[in-house]
Amino acid sequence: MADYTPSKIRAVRLLIPDTEPIFGDAGDSYMFDEEDIVVFLDEGFGNAKWAAGLASYAVGGSEALIGKWIRNYETQTNGAALQKEWNAKGAQLVQQGKEEVAEDTVGFFEIAFPQWDATRHPEGYSHGSYRMPTPYQW
Repeated sequence: MADYTPSKIRAVRLLIPDTEPIFGDAGDSYMFDEEDIVVFLDEGFGNAKWAAGLASYAVGGSEALIGKWIRNYETQTNGAALQKEWNAKGAQLVQQGKEEVAEDTVGFFEIAFPQWDATRHPEGYSHGSYRMPTPYQW
């Protein structure tokens, strides 16, 4: 297992989302512990989006297994529908992560320059968007 920075693990948690410790008997546990996030990152070649997509698949599978269709007074849940949503989110994140790994880029954000004419943008700068290189990836 690789040693990932806290900010890389935090990026995965933000995409799931799993940013507040609200699980467990004392309400002080995350949905996934740090070791789980590291496994997702290892499987996703260190890419935060790919790892979050894999985590989303895990959550979707859990929802389908334990949620099923429950109706209680005025509240109802549909685990199968939740699984479809989590799987769709997971598929999108995995695809974006795979593209970033293949292109060796970061897609968490882009720096975009407005489409100004030649007299409005600084000398040496051109139009278009730029992606940050891999060393800046979370």
